[in-house]
Amino acid sequence: MPSHGPRTRRVRTQAAGEEWAAPLTLERIQRHKHGVLLLALLAVFLVESFPHRLLLGPVASDVLITAVLFLVFLVVFERRRNRLIALVAIITALGVDWARHVASLSTYETALALVYHAALLLMSGFATFVILRNIFQQRVVAADDVLGAACGYLLAAGAWSNLYSFTEILNPGSFSMGGLLDGQYSAWHWRLAVFNYVSLGTLTSVGSGVVSPVLPPATAFVPLESLFGQFYIAVVVAQLVGPHLRRSESAEDR
Repeated sequence: MPSHGPRTRRVRTQAAGEEWAAPLTLERIQRHKHGVLLLALLAVFLVESFPHRLLLGPVASDVLITAVLFLVFLVVFERRRNRLIALVAIITALGVDWARHVASLSTYETALALVYHAALLLMSGFATFVILRNIFQQRVVAADDVLGAACGYLLAAGAWSNLYSFTEILNPGSFSMGGLLDGQYSAWHWRLAVFNYVSLGTLTSVGSGVVSPVLPPATAFVPLESLFGQFYIAVVVAQLVGPHLRRSESAEDR
């Protein structure tokens, strides 16, 4: 008969713990995936708010943005068809973004910027749609679903920001800077910083200060984003609170 002393039991316990450590860690990350994504999106907005990329530097900033885009791909898109659409948009945007570092392509910066903003507009807008659809399909709303709604809100801000950038490139002068930053926000990083600020201010109805639309279609896009922001909050809050109210009513009826 083999002996099963305390030492043998400790070895088996340690082996079992090592065996389950990785799955448990991955399970925790999966359970809080929208919380991780929310932190990553906030980091990107913070980095892009520095027009000269003083916080991390141009290359490190692009590395962070690349990682966050793939994180959006992994967290938000689960169906094969959705992943295919998102992957094409992300690869296009990243290919253009990193191509800017090649000196010989600098003469094509306007065309590259149009492709870049169009690809990110598609990806961000589609990700917002998928998150909203998932929220409406949830019967039981968890805390991570609330964070997912916040992720959708930031992704929507990113989509509108890219739409503004695309519009300004095609129709220069669509936005007035009120005399500030004139001639500077046409540069790649300045444009991202300015229109992220405009988009977040419009979406939250806080306002964008001296930056205002002066030419169509920008004059239509800005109020539409403000309307979308109010609609998003009202619908998402109703969807998140609704299941709790229904459960409370069912409990009272019993």
